[in-house]
Amino acid sequence: MTSGAVCVIGAGPAGSMAALRLSRAGVACQLLERNNEPKNKVCGEFLSPEAVARLDDLSFPWLQAAAAPVRQVCIESQGSTVRMPLPFSALSVSRCFLDAWLLNQAKLQGVDVQTGVHVREVVRTDAGFELRTGDGGLFVKTLVLATGKQALGRFHPRTGAQGASLVGWKMNFDHLGRGLRDSLSETLGLFFFDGGYGGISVVGDGTITVSLLVSPAALMQAGDEPLALLHAIAPGVPLLQLLLKESQPVWERPKTVSNLPYGHCDEETQAGLFAVGDQFAVLPSFTGTGISFAMASGTLAAEHIAAGLPASAYAVEARAMARKVLRRA
Repeated sequence: MTSGAVCVIGAGPAGSMAALRLSRAGVACQLLERNNEPKNKVCGEFLSPEAVARLDDLSFPWLQAAAAPVRQVCIESQGSTVRMPLPFSALSVSRCFLDAWLLNQAKLQGVDVQTGVHVREVVRTDAGFELRTGDGGLFVKTLVLATGKQALGRFHPRTGAQGASLVGWKMNFDHLGRGLRDSLSETLGLFFFDGGYGGISVVGDGTITVSLLVSPAALMQAGDEPLALLHAIAPGVPLLQLLLKESQPVWERPKTVSNLPYGHCDEETQAGLFAVGDQFAVLPSFTGTGISFAMASGTLAAEHIAAGLPASAYAVEARAMARKVLRRA
């Protein structure tokens, strides 16, 4: 079994940002990522002004990413449409591009990045944490947990708000017709339907992404065909009607994720454990703060670790950030 001082599990925006900031502060760390390359996730690509500012600080290549501006919102429900300008400008960027770029920046900063490493279990010990992988184990004193919405085995359990569980659903589309491109130019679409709500926007790689939160009952009722759910709700959502007419799905089947612990916010803190992003607080989707909070919490954790401050001090500040969003939502 090998050992180290600081380890980050997960190379999404929260984990890569934490590792990058740690290395910039002179703290050696290891970053473990399960996948060999970035994967499409059930996540929108919306970057709020706060997220844009953090990426600007890292000299993010907006032109190379073909970032799509977002300056207005289109809200649709039961056939009615309302368009209005946003009080800010935002951007939309392919999540795969963003994840790959942040991970590469961590490598360039000297982070020991290891991909294809599946951490199957984490065990708390008297002196730190034991990470058990398919290739053996690793002991670390300080752990940054950035594994996204899903739990890592029985370690760091999370409980969401009371109520029915929702399913996250996502499909990307290309071969866009002119009418569809014009309707979504600089526009974020939000729509509501019986059993859930969703968003639609242009992504930086020239595709359109549709993300939904839907009740399991509504999903099952729609049927098992890949786009059955969209066809079921399209009659009340003009943007979806246009999408189905003027585009083609990129994947054979949508990406889905279930058992989302929405509303969770860490109340207890373990010494040496810095949960970041969705591992610290699972913020409701479509509030525009997911990626922003991921990067903010990753940065905050790195600052506390570099300063030798305890995880409890980090948790106080991270909790204050998360609760603001949870109250609004």
